[in-house]
Amino acid sequence: MSPESPGEFRRYRRFLSWLILTFVTLGSVYLLVSVGVTIYRRRHAVPLGDTIGQLASTADLEGCAEELADVELGLERHLENFRGLIATYDPQDAERWEEDRAFWLGQWKAAGQRCRYTDHRPGPHAKDWVELGVIHGDLRDIETTYNKELLRFVEAQAPRITLLHKRLDTVRGRIGAGAPAPTAAPPSAGGNNP
Repeated sequence: MSPESPGEFRRYRRFLSWLILTFVTLGSVYLLVSVGVTIYRRRHAVPLGDTIGQLASTADLEGCAEELADVELGLERHLENFRGLIATYDPQDAERWEEDRAFWLGQWKAAGQRCRYTDHRPGPHAKDWVELGVIHGDLRDIETTYNKELLRFVEAQAPRITLLHKRLDTVRGRIGAGAPAPTAAPPSAGGNNP
């Protein structure tokens, strides 16, 4: 057998290593950009279209009504997630709940900026625009009231729940029911209203 020429394989290996390095680099950059965009969009809701002017069409009204329906649905989901938060007392769940709240607030603000619900609009749909403005304001009031009540609940009940955890751990230790259950801190209620 004749020995193979090392020069032929060296160029091939160099080309292959550059190809792999380029693929890995582009994949990593794509992944980082994707994560960055996802985080940005999660924290900053972007209006779905151009700002609606003073003379709005029926299509603009329908689009703003649909956007407000999405905001309302987002609030319902956000408020329903609190049940799981209280049940588990997981600090990571509390953080996710607060991030979800921040996203909802961004969505609510973006809808208000785009549709300008409080602007006076003449025409056959003037009353509908006023009603959408009232609904937009009511959604924020509901979220604010819920958040205040949640904070009040956590402040009033957190010490009691902590005491119950300690008492339960003591009883479990006395009867030999295994290791005491880990005591987690009560969830944050997200009291920092913007």
